[in-house]
Amino acid sequence: MKWKNAAKNGFKLITFLAILAALFLAVSQILRTKWVTQNQEEYIYSNLYDLNEDSLDVLILGNSQAVYGFSPVEMYDYAGISAYSLGGSRATLMSNYYWMLETCKTKDLSLVILDVSGLLERFQENYERERIDLMHFSRNKIDNILAMDGLVEDSLLSYFIPVLKYHTRWSKLEAVDFGYGLNSDLAYRGQDLEDYCKKGLNYNRMIIDDSDPEENLREMYDYQLEYFDKIYTYCQENDIELLLVKTPKYSWIGSDSAQVQALADKYGLTYLDFNWESMLNAIGYDIETDMKDADHLNVRGAEKLSDWLSDYLRENYELPDRRQDLDYDLQINRNLYETERTNAYLTTTTDPAERLALLKKHTACDIFLSTYGDTAGLVSDELAALLADLGLETDLNELEEGYGFVAWLTNDGTSVEEKTAENDVSISGTLDNGVAYDIASRNRGEGEQMARLSIGGEDQSVDTRGLNITVYDQEQDLVIETVCIDLETGEMTCVTREDP
Repeated sequence: MKWKNAAKNGFKLITFLAILAALFLAVSQILRTKWVTQNQEEYIYSNLYDLNEDSLDVLILGNSQAVYGFSPVEMYDYAGISAYSLGGSRATLMSNYYWMLETCKTKDLSLVILDVSGLLERFQENYERERIDLMHFSRNKIDNILAMDGLVEDSLLSYFIPVLKYHTRWSKLEAVDFGYGLNSDLAYRGQDLEDYCKKGLNYNRMIIDDSDPEENLREMYDYQLEYFDKIYTYCQENDIELLLVKTPKYSWIGSDSAQVQALADKYGLTYLDFNWESMLNAIGYDIETDMKDADHLNVRGAEKLSDWLSDYLRENYELPDRRQDLDYDLQINRNLYETERTNAYLTTTTDPAERLALLKKHTACDIFLSTYGDTAGLVSDELAALLADLGLETDLNELEEGYGFVAWLTNDGTSVEEKTAENDVSISGTLDNGVAYDIASRNRGEGEQMARLSIGGEDQSVDTRGLNITVYDQEQDLVIETVCIDLETGEMTCVTREDP
């Protein structure tokens, strides 16, 4: 009987400890910081674990350059290449190495593409913790934590037991900390679809053709070189090809490229640097449309680079065309991806015709239009046809002098249109999602000319001469964009609000 009682008590103890451990892990998960406000890292790293076994052929490693610089979905759609971009803010090659090992536990890789920015990035603990927190408990995580000894100020124990780091966050917890509002569908095979377009960058500053390889020499960090060698060695021992790449980056200089090229030569590796003008020309790069900011591509730039790179990979590596496998699952929310991609292209275009053509894809969005000034005879046949295709019944070229005009093209395919030669003309009401709207135009009468729109009580107006257009998504309660097409200039320029 004693041994039975002992066994029973032992079982109770084990059960109690298991429940205690589960509660401890749950509390730690709630308290830790959620990395969703920058680069979608919460989703990029965690989504990797959700991929089917042996469903990945190419792993792209790097820091934020990898998040924005490559489009794995485009690589699949364009050439059938199954790739995943694994990067994050200021990720080191140490982090890249251990996440590569973590990936290879369940994925049979043929090629690793390494964006080399990290070679000249110094170790920053707050950024490294992001990747540690998101890695499942494993030998790789243990080794990664131990490898940071001497580089971090926090105790290594706090990496094993996150609650030691985050216990003071209990008073700052938000819904997202409990899992509410998290949307892992927003990262697409490791890409964060960036929809902002940085203007005014100097193209001659971007290219490195005329820079002195010795100017402003920045030495590579020894701990980065150590893990570069580890990545190379692992790839060699496991029959994985290694390709070095540098995406366009304003702060990348000639001496940076020269050092990486020397490293590539030493290891017998190919290095593709897209800061050389010949490489930028090869991908069809446009500095006015393709940059998120000075150092990162937006969706347009990423897709241009990815198309060229896909052709290069198909010519130089043996990679299967996964499109030929009817059972292959890219494992993304395709509908949401297409919507986000269209949004990104819409907000980065500078061409009025392309803008209106993209609006046609927004079947789930409401489009509000108002005129500022006269439009008769100023709307080109191309724009008139595109507006009609969107559902606009009024021919703006036939509006008489002094007429103001407003229209609401609803998300169900109908339109509400008003015009007047008097004072203000307006349409107002409440949308199906309960959000109020008010759109108005004035072309004569008391007061100055204007074209105004408010949604949910917030002004969304560009209020500039020409055709003012606002696109609103009721489901997301999100103003996709507000622009004005200037109809009185021969160029028909677009005026877009600054990114907030």
